[in-house]
Amino acid sequence: MDIKVLFDDNFNFAFKAATYNNMRVAIQTFEQFKKKNEDFFSFDKRETLFGHLRTYAVEKQFNDSAFNPKANYSVSMKQVNNYKHKALCIETNDFIVNVGRTNSEHQLLPASAYKREYAKANAGLSTQLSFDFLNDTIEVVESKKYAEITYGYRYGDITHLYIVLPSSDYKGVEYSTNLLEDIKIYENYVPKDLVEESIVSLKKSLSKEIEKII
Repeated sequence: MDIKVLFDDNFNFAFKAATYNNMRVAIQTFEQFKKKNEDFFSFDKRETLFGHLRTYAVEKQFNDSAFNPKANYSVSMKQVNNYKHKALCIETNDFIVNVGRTNSEHQLLPASAYKREYAKANAGLSTQLSFDFLNDTIEVVESKKYAEITYGYRYGDITHLYIVLPSSDYKGVEYSTNLLEDIKIYENYVPKDLVEESIVSLKKSLSKEIEKII
């Protein structure tokens, strides 16, 4: 199957709506939490802490949303280097997806060894062996492709939000979709009371994260 067809198949309306609303919940939670704790964040090094907490809010929201019975994706934390750093990986039927902030539209996340390795599968047919121990057989299956959810943030607002397909050499974007084009439709996809519940829950998680830091 053509990789662009596969991309559109995996990142359908439901996935796009869930992605937009996850970002909406995460950023609103972060902004409300920041405003409520203005005194704590008055120190000059607050920007470093802001970046950590915003990333935490985004990844925690994607993680929690995956447990919704209607979610068409799963999540896992994968160790990606020798320093025991773990990255959130969102998985659909055919893709592994990372999420993170970029400075501009159509820009990839900062390059790293594991992202380059994942992106190699975007070259075309990439296979691996799958072992069926019950039937004692070996099956050749296609490796999962790689995509990224990239967003921009400035003065409390999401400036851009894309799902992008990196080139196999991780030097550019082969294909992308802009999630800010249909936000009204996506907002109606998730009930307002569920959004509020998610914000309340995420605020509690941010408070616990602050306790760990200090």
